[in-house]
Amino acid sequence: MTRNAKVRIAARSNQARRKPHSGSKVEEPKAAGDPLAAMGKAGAVLMVCRTCGKKGDHWTSKCPYKDLAQQSETFVDKPPTSESSAGATGKSTYVPPGMRAGADRLGTEMRRRNDENSVRVTNLSEDTREPDLLELFRTFGPVSRVYVAVDQKSGVSRGFGFVNFVHKEDAEKAINKLNGYGYDNLILRVEWATPRPN
Repeated sequence: MTRNAKVRIAARSNQARRKPHSGSKVEEPKAAGDPLAAMGKAGAVLMVCRTCGKKGDHWTSKCPYKDLAQQSETFVDKPPTSESSAGATGKSTYVPPGMRAGADRLGTEMRRRNDENSVRVTNLSEDTREPDLLELFRTFGPVSRVYVAVDQKSGVSRGFGFVNFVHKEDAEKAINKLNGYGYDNLILRVEWATPRPN
């Protein structure tokens, strides 16, 4: 064994024999590393069983009294059922918020778009975007919605789109003027959009 190896072994044994004083780094990880153990030693209750209510004795999943506990079929937070939502068989059924008593039904009707005023535009160039169509069609009247179909992978226009007008007369004017109109080196085809099936 070399002299350096003997010195290293002696240094290690001296460190092991020394007792750390109160401000050393050896004690800090013990106190800061396990705050739950420190709370348990201080007398704090770390857990409460939800089944039997005992504190600090066991976990809820391991409760020895779970077979003796009263089984509740209903939730405490369950809202009272109304007679209007109960079916003929006595079972309650789901009633959407818009159809419940006292609900404001105008909100759902306002969100539904009017397909009667919808115009389909085809033969669009790959560079056409929604602001371009809006600029082209808003000269005929107020536009409520513009949509250009775009390929998800490449981000390029698929060549068709839809424009929804507020008034049907404005949509008719746009169809009469823009059908056959040259736009971005292509001739547009503008027609009424077929209504969506319900």
